[in-house]
Amino acid sequence: MANRLSTDAPETGRMQTGQAKEGLTWKGAIIAILFALFFVALAAVAIRHSEMVTGQYISNGVPPLPAFAVILFLSLLRPILRRYLPRLAPSRAQTLLIYITVAVAVIFSGLYQVRAFLPHLVSLQYWGRSDPLLGQYARYLPSWYAPHDMKAIIDYFEGADKGVIPWHVWMKPLAIWSLFFGAVFVGVFSLVSLVQRQWIRNEKLSFPLLALPMALTSDSWSIYGGAGSRRMLFIIGFGIAAVFNGVNILHIIYPSVPSIGFSFSLAEYFPNRPWTPLQSAILFFMLEAVGIGYFVPLEVSFSTWFFYVANRLFAIAGTAAGYDEPGFPFTQEQCAGGYLAVGLILLWGLRATLGQSFHRSFGRAGDRSSPSDRGAWIGLAGSSLFILAFCHIAGFSLKLALPYFAIIGVFVLVYARIRAETGVPLGIVWPWNLPKEMLLNFISIPRTLNWGGTGSFVLFSSMAWMSRHHYPMEQAAYHLDGIKLSEEAKIPRRILMIALLCAFVAGLGAAYWIHLSAYYDLGSNMAGGGTGSGEYRATVALQEYQQMASRIATPTPQSMPRLAATGGGFVFVGGLSLMRRYILGFPFHPLGFLIATAYGDHNTGWFALMIAWLLKALILRFGGLPLYRRGMPFFLGLAIGHLFLGGVFWPFFSTLFGAQAANSYHLLFGG
Repeated sequence: MANRLSTDAPETGRMQTGQAKEGLTWKGAIIAILFALFFVALAAVAIRHSEMVTGQYISNGVPPLPAFAVILFLSLLRPILRRYLPRLAPSRAQTLLIYITVAVAVIFSGLYQVRAFLPHLVSLQYWGRSDPLLGQYARYLPSWYAPHDMKAIIDYFEGADKGVIPWHVWMKPLAIWSLFFGAVFVGVFSLVSLVQRQWIRNEKLSFPLLALPMALTSDSWSIYGGAGSRRMLFIIGFGIAAVFNGVNILHIIYPSVPSIGFSFSLAEYFPNRPWTPLQSAILFFMLEAVGIGYFVPLEVSFSTWFFYVANRLFAIAGTAAGYDEPGFPFTQEQCAGGYLAVGLILLWGLRATLGQSFHRSFGRAGDRSSPSDRGAWIGLAGSSLFILAFCHIAGFSLKLALPYFAIIGVFVLVYARIRAETGVPLGIVWPWNLPKEMLLNFISIPRTLNWGGTGSFVLFSSMAWMSRHHYPMEQAAYHLDGIKLSEEAKIPRRILMIALLCAFVAGLGAAYWIHLSAYYDLGSNMAGGGTGSGEYRATVALQEYQQMASRIATPTPQSMPRLAATGGGFVFVGGLSLMRRYILGFPFHPLGFLIATAYGDHNTGWFALMIAWLLKALILRFGGLPLYRRGMPFFLGLAIGHLFLGGVFWPFFSTLFGAQAANSYHLLFGG
């Protein structure tokens, strides 16, 4: 059944670049890794003094904007060096290794990893000063787990004299948490290492998102048609992005110039019941999603916008029928159920591959096993045991920790599959916060409190950032991208593992410095363009603890409608998978349903994917595969142009006009 989640159609976007495969020596790898770490350091400085001050995001995006900027820069530099200094020209394998190293390192400094983690360590103590209900729970955070020095915590939120970081307060908890981050990192890499053979070699998933780095590093675009047509189509695509961003930027500098804007809301057109569910339908002009969406399988892009529209129509029908249950139609709960269904389907499809790998590694035929397989099994088991031991020592009941991290593990598997098979350039394609909330609703709040007591419940909330944000999922996606790119460029697996390890150490260390230096300089309440109410991730942490305190004071019963929605999503996605398996040409894809419902009532990518689907369908209908291939330069130009102009050029150019100008045209790439 897992095989039928993929598509064998030739138009899925499988890149063919005409590039001869090449290897990578240890000397070349070391040089590439050192250059990658240099670029990571540059990105860290840029994020610290741009994003953390103005709030203009430069660390986000799918792919991450710094990684895109690096590979674009190297791709432009390579032909120049080849002509004048050929010995200094990086090879394609080196360029791709630099790209994946920078991508994995930079996302630690992005919106959803260290920035989401840190406030969960200090929010109870800080806000507990003014809210005794919160303050009484800070004692459940062990001294090795979170800082308890009140001056250091106040300075974290409000800024310190001369911006000095009290490293003596942070060193112990950060060192211990670094081991936790490392365990998750190793576990995620081990998991994707075990499934990659089935997905990459057997099912031959197309990795549409990698069309961008593969094209940028290719020496020949001859498969896309003649040189003249390729150049013209690329320039047209890039030009559309230039006009779009140029007009919006001119409007910031000269307000009299009309603005295209970044989105268009339908809210004002549907003010009255039963049409109010359409108020959440926003048309985001994500040009990079249109460009990369061209390489996404048609059934995925079609299913994404179709199921989003169907969800809004279902909500309208419920409103018309007088059903006023808050949260209806429980879109994310449907997605969470679908995630569990796809996860079980994937595991069932992987049973033979995993079984053979395990027996090769530890059975009688162990002498013929692959060292990487054995290492992956040991890494997965070791990281799992470490995480559970970490929770147990902290006081987080294993009755909760075990199912919690098991659900996260399933979500990691499905998220990685979405990246490999669909390649949608969206980050939030999982139902955020649902791993925790789904488990709590299934067990019930009273039973959860009975199982572990108040302390365990507090620690559960302190780890809610793993559910609300997507550190393990995001890492899994880029690890899998790295494995795919390493196979394309014949980069030895051991070199890739060392590069990723370097990315982990450099990325996590840079993220600690970026955030703590910004918070002790500006204060978390003011950092990132804040106005005193707190950086957004800090607000999320506060809201989590406020909800926790409310639930402890008045435990709420199970929400049966939400449980029903989760079960309904499980059954519906399971049914889609069965029909896709047995009905030839079935147009709906279960992963498209997950992408459509992951964000809830809002979805930033549905409109862009609808445009990409329409254009691709028309091109294939009237020109077939040859015209589809010849059209690729246009869509690559559109994506590259928008990522460069809106994601690289404008954030730095806008600093000339101040934070207000930067935030007036604020592009959040990746949704």
